[in-house]
Formats: sequence, C-alpha cells, structure tokens
Amino acid sequence: MTRHVLILGCGFGGLFAARALRRAPVRITVLDRVNHHLFQPLLYQVATAGLSAPAIAAPIRHILATQDNATVLLGEAARIDTSQRTVLLADGETLGYDELIVATGATHSYFGNDAWRAHAPGLKTLEDAFEIRSRILLAFEHAERESDPTRRAAWLTFVVIGAGATGVELAGMLAEISRHTLHGEFRRIDPRNARVVLVEAADRILTAYPPDLTDKARLQLERLGVTVWLGRRVTGVDSGGVQLGDDRIAA
Repeated sequence: MTRHVLILGCGFGGLFAARALRRAPVRITVLDRVNHHLFQPLLYQVATAGLSAPAIAAPIRHILATQDNATVLLGEAARIDTSQRTVLLADGETLGYDELIVATGATHSYFGNDAWRAHAPGLKTLEDAFEIRSRILLAFEHAERESDPTRRAAWLTFVVIGAGATGVELAGMLAEISRHTLHGEFRRIDPRNARVVLVEAADRILTAYPPDLTDKARLQLERLGVTVWLGRRVTGVDSGGVQLGDDRIAA
C-alpha cells in the first residue's frame, strides 16, 4: 500500500518537503489554513504599499498542480494524535497519515503581553500587512485633519518594535515613503516631518548578522531619518503610544 505523507503548512518548509517528494512512491496531502504560499521576506513591501499581494503570494494548488502525487486541502489542524496517527481538524474532520511533517512556521510573540496585540499588529500574514498598511496611510490622513500640533505629531510618529530583518526593513520603508513617496501629496502637513523610531532590546540591530554589517545597516537607517533606540525594552503599548520604562513615545 502506498504510504501517506501528511504535510501541515505550505510555507517554505512544507512546500520544499512536498516538492522533494515529487518522485517518491508516496501519496502526499498538503494541509494549510490559507490557499496561498507566501513569500514572507517581502511582506513589509505590501505593508508599506510598495508591492501588491499577488506579487508575493501564489495559490498552493497552482504551484503543485503538475505534481500528481500531491493533494492540497484547505483546513486548520487542531490536534495531533501520534498514537493513532491522525490529525483532527478545526471543523471536526480527521485525517490519517503514515508519516507526518509539521511545517506550520512561527509567529511573533508579545512576551506574555497579549493585550498589546490590538495596538501593535505583527507581520506574518497578508492580513497583517493589509492592517499595517491601512494604519500607516490613515495616520497621515488623520494628521492632515488634525489642528492640534501635539496630536498631529503623534499621528506622524511610527514605532517599530524589534530590529530583526523585518523590523529593519519596515522602519526603512516607513522613512522612504514619508520622505519621498508621499512628499507633496498633502497640503496641511509635510510627510517628511514624520518620525520613525526603531526600538531594540539588544545592543545592536540584526543580531543574527556580524557586528560590522549591523553597524553599517544602523548607519544607513539613520541616514534615512530613522531613530534607532538600542538596549531599550518596551514595557507598555496602548492606543496612544509606547512605554519604555520611564520614557513614553506618543504614536
């Protein structure tokens, strides 16, 4: 009997696993809760209106259409029973397997502060990117209509928490669109006055890379107009801004 390989998730890991088994004498089921494979490294471009969603997302069925031993299912895994070799789906259906590959990826963490989620969305899905893009563009619109200088400055302040690759790219793009893309499009505000603050708890940005490269990246961000705060931990996030110990950024 042909063995059944069940792959949970069709990100990079799940997709490469399915493609690696394309000539194997197995039956493959790829299960994902969305119908597209997403190139996550460019999500920040969608979040800042630099790219449209189809540029970084492709239908899973289309990608695997010519792979005869692969079946694609839309669904969400709720529980794995390794003793019975089954996966229970959120809708109650059960899928059996001979071999299981769990490639569900990772998500951002609020370090036990889940109340921050409503005010500071992460960036892992297209929905996250759309939400961030909406908030960015609406902030400029609110600033255009705001007559109070203090509140206007808050609308034009953007805080990015975490200076990994995504945080660095997002902060850089925020500076680019405020200083170049939106320049000249408003009458009451100058988007170039927008303040972009990148906050990182470590002593340097991009800690996965060598220090000499991260130093160059930090200098490039600062040339773009990004304020980089290192060694600072966020202690609070609410609808009016970000708290860093005794310091607060209205944003």
